[in-house]
Amino acid sequence: MSKQQIYKMVVTITTAIVTCVAIALGLSSCNVTRTVTTRSEAWQKGDTSVVIQTKTVESYNAEERL
Repeated sequence: MSKQQIYKMVVTITTAIVTCVAIALGLSSCNVTRTVTTRSEAWQKGDTSVVIQTKTVESYNAEERL
């Protein structure tokens, strides 16, 4: 084997290892966002209406610690 072939193999193996580590670290965390909307309507006289709407946004960040 020539030095150039050995160099290419080392670079390929190093790249594969770095990719595996990046994937493992990327899969160990997660981010979840949940939106809950509640709506209530109450009709009054004539064309006037009352609409009460609430919106709750919850966000969770999780990370696995080894």
